[in-house]
Amino acid sequence: MQTALLAILATGMIAFAVLFIFSLVIVAVHHRTQGAMFVPTPAVMIRSLTDAVDFSGFKNIRELGTGDGRFLTAIEKRYAVRVIGYEINPIAYLMTRMKILLYGLKSRVFYRDFWHEDFSDVDCIYCYLFVDIMPRLGEKLAHELPRGAMVFSANFPIPGWREEKVVKATDTIFNDPIFVYRIGAHTEDGDEPRALLAGQSHVR
Repeated sequence: MQTALLAILATGMIAFAVLFIFSLVIVAVHHRTQGAMFVPTPAVMIRSLTDAVDFSGFKNIRELGTGDGRFLTAIEKRYAVRVIGYEINPIAYLMTRMKILLYGLKSRVFYRDFWHEDFSDVDCIYCYLFVDIMPRLGEKLAHELPRGAMVFSANFPIPGWREEKVVKATDTIFNDPIFVYRIGAHTEDGDEPRALLAGQSHVR
């Protein structure tokens, strides 16, 4: 009986320590994430996106905030294409690193702030960020990404942008949207830009 109580106590202390450290990390990086929390994309959303979009044709995929590495792992395992990700939460960064090593992936994750990166040669961006930073993100991506590049934003739309498609999981619990944008048609009026770019579409 005493051994069982000690085991329960030890487990509780470990869980508390993990939560305490995780909370400290969130506080420490809050000024850099601008309030964005570490919230992994539900697996069903990742499956819906990889079913709806053919990622095999992209040459340079970047993930802005890898979390626990779900998107990065899923894309390379299914489509055999490398993803480069950025993460400034040290716990999330280590989780992604562990997955890359565990699965022997060629993808890479950098403990680096993506705001300082140049995306001028990138043709695909995936992110699951926070609503307050989406206007700033839209300005950066519109300025740097080449025409025809695709942007996939989980849960939160980019203000002022016109989506090409909205992907939703069929699951009744996790049916949050993933907004699909194409640079060059993201702010233009009318259907002509879409028609011109239709032959280049990765979206099924």
